[in-house]
Amino acid sequence: MLGGLTSKSTVLTNQRFARSTALFISLITLSFLLMTFDIRTEGGGVIGTLRDGARTLFDPVQSAVTAVVRPVADAVDGLVNLAGLRSENDRLREQLEDANRILVETESIRSENEVLRELLQLELPGELLSRSTVARVQAGGSSNFDLSIVLDKGADEGIAIGQPVVNLQGLVGHIETVTSQSSTVKLLIDPDHAVAVRLAPSDYVGTAEGRGSSDLKFVSSRADGPVAAGEVVVTFPNRYPAGLVVGTVARSAEPAAGAGIQTTIDPAVDFERLDFVRVIFFLPDADQGEEEPAEVDPADESVPTP
Repeated sequence: MLGGLTSKSTVLTNQRFARSTALFISLITLSFLLMTFDIRTEGGGVIGTLRDGARTLFDPVQSAVTAVVRPVADAVDGLVNLAGLRSENDRLREQLEDANRILVETESIRSENEVLRELLQLELPGELLSRSTVARVQAGGSSNFDLSIVLDKGADEGIAIGQPVVNLQGLVGHIETVTSQSSTVKLLIDPDHAVAVRLAPSDYVGTAEGRGSSDLKFVSSRADGPVAAGEVVVTFPNRYPAGLVVGTVARSAEPAAGAGIQTTIDPAVDFERLDFVRVIFFLPDADQGEEEPAEVDPADESVPTP
């Protein structure tokens, strides 16, 4: 019995579908006919009435189809537009990266030009500026224990071993080795480096020694008075010409009985940011600009162990 009911239900469903299909086809056919008549006539009378009736019947169908088709069409348009937007985004991003790169390069060139301009006008004692050349730092030392830098100029440019090297801040060190087109500078902070210095305004003379770190050790066995923090330290004529800025006294100190004064100096130069330097064509044996007082010899200063 159940099978019979199912069979009858299927038959009824098929019949309804057949009737609906036939009605739909009839309406479409009628619509085309009315459209044909509408084109051939002005659309009045019976034809106009039939046309309006067909429009009334088909408006709901058209609305339903539009409601289904429009989201799909919008989705397709959205996908097409999304691909276009991504392509445009990629193009704009590349343009922005190019513009930023050009800006960084331009700023770097501007900064280098400014440094070079200042180096050309660097204030140096006597006629040292006219007897010097500007060089670029190519590389640092080969290790953290190698406190040196390599310059892009050498003997072909008049550079020789022992010549002082300075930048806009102060004394960097001296030339240690030279080839025809490059040279190596031993930095002021190297533990094997020592320089005769003078303090202002106390006018004490002593030795500034590298410690392999960010500061220098100042020793003066002749000092008989206090040294104040902030005093400017300059070179005393010996290995270097007089008056090159070394740094400032880092902390005040009082002389100790039989030991003179010991304190530290903050170098004027930032040794981690060296780009351009000026090499001074000065050699102590040939260019000693000022005689050192006989009673004070910083090169022979005793350096007590702290």
